[in-house]
Amino acid sequence: MNIKLRDEYLLKRRKKKITMQELAEYIGCSQSLISRYEHGNSGMKPEKIQKYREYIDKK
Repeated sequence: MNIKLRDEYLLKRRKKKITMQELAEYIGCSQSLISRYEHGNSGMKPEKIQKYREYIDKK
């Protein structure tokens, strides 16, 4: 996922009031991984990125 799309999803998540904890539970990872990913400090596996995007889009 490129940086622009990452930022777009971060804004969508915040607008929809989806917590990092809620998202981490759905994806099956730690809240800190979500935070590091959203701030561009860490990557996630493509299947986790897909689940991240799916959850935000469906809410």
